[in-house]
Amino acid sequence: MAQKKNPSSHSRTNTHSGASSHGKAPASSRSSKSKAQVRVEEPDKEPLYVVLWSYSWGKILYLLLGILVLIGLDFLIAMNNYDRFFTVLGIEIIAAMLIGWIIYLILDRKKQKNLKESDIEEE
Repeated sequence: MAQKKNPSSHSRTNTHSGASSHGKAPASSRSSKSKAQVRVEEPDKEPLYVVLWSYSWGKILYLLLGILVLIGLDFLIAMNNYDRFFTVLGIEIIAAMLIGWIIYLILDRKKQKNLKESDIEEE
């Protein structure tokens, strides 16, 4: 009666002893493999989102994407209750306007302060 051989039961016969029996290749084959695996290093490429941010249209694209995500989250919060949706959206718009105005005032005052300091140093 012929027995079926299980593919996992095959034992590999190694002609090399020592390091190769533990799954390591002999030194001569290791060095040849490392030479073959040496790759020419390309200059570091910036990720796509960084490249998009460097263009003005990329910033606009991010702004539109953020607005769409915000409106989508508002729909999830409102659960198709349109009164609640417009209330939440209105609160978000008012908060964004206030935060934007505060940031604008802070940056404007810093710019004014820097201009006054540069005028004093020139005199």
